[in-house]
Amino acid sequence: MECLVERIGSMVKYGLLLLAAVSTMGCSIKSMAINTIGETFAEGSNVFASDEDPELVRDALPFTLKMFEMLLESSPENRGMLLQACSTFSQYAVAFVAADAEVAELADYDYSAADVHKTRARRMNVRARNYCLRRIELDYPGLTSRLQEAPETAVSELGVEDVETVYWLGGSWAMAISLGLGEPALVADIPVVNALMARALELDEDFNRGALHTAFITLESLPEVLGGSQERARAHFRRAVELSEGLDASPYLSLATGVSLANQDRAEFESLLESALAVDPDDEGSIRLANVLSRRRATLLLDHADELFEEPLEEVEDER
Repeated sequence: MECLVERIGSMVKYGLLLLAAVSTMGCSIKSMAINTIGETFAEGSNVFASDEDPELVRDALPFTLKMFEMLLESSPENRGMLLQACSTFSQYAVAFVAADAEVAELADYDYSAADVHKTRARRMNVRARNYCLRRIELDYPGLTSRLQEAPETAVSELGVEDVETVYWLGGSWAMAISLGLGEPALVADIPVVNALMARALELDEDFNRGALHTAFITLESLPEVLGGSQERARAHFRRAVELSEGLDASPYLSLATGVSLANQDRAEFESLLESALAVDPDDEGSIRLANVLSRRRATLLLDHADELFEEPLEEVEDER
């Protein structure tokens, strides 16, 4: 852990020194310096993902986010930094800000604070989406407008080299929608998100060991009137678990909160959360942080299951 702290500290110092030097450089050297900083912090994202200490990562990420925005002011068409800004803002919003909303609501019964956190998480995901749109517009000028007009046709322009960008674009957009179901302008974009994620799935089903299928669990958990399907959500769940070899806790959480809770099926809900808790974060180091956070959330939900379900589990079992 000390080595990780030292490495993050070195990254911060290195970034600040380079930023200080950028203002005195010529254009070509300045561009090289910006790219170097961007690459350094992009590499640092892997350090964050494999860490076991959520608080350490939470404290470090805001600097990284603002660093990317500062760099993009000087290099607005840097593809790598646009993608990193998109993915990091979305991950920070979901992993920490939206999580704060859930804690405020379930543990603290502070619904006003929960609404503040949800609004903040939604805005961060919109910001993330916009960075990804800027990234994809560099290769497909006018695609944003075409997506709004005819999403199924527009996504056919995208290729396998775009899957990572499309994943974060669709994911951040989907999270913004789920956190803003009272916002008609966002809800109207559901067909665009579905088309983007379906195209990514078509191009590379195995991306990030089933991450696209996990995203679809959430998308298909929307009410049927908004295009969701619990049957399809369950199919994506099975495939996500298969592709991740059971080493990713997030599919269990997604199905539990998206389908089991909506159905008020407490037995299934608790079984899925127990499965999430059974995932050992050390078994897959590349997603250690995500699994640590998933286990933390599963514990919170289990501890407050009585508030989430209308009938105690004992009564449900008696009826059966």
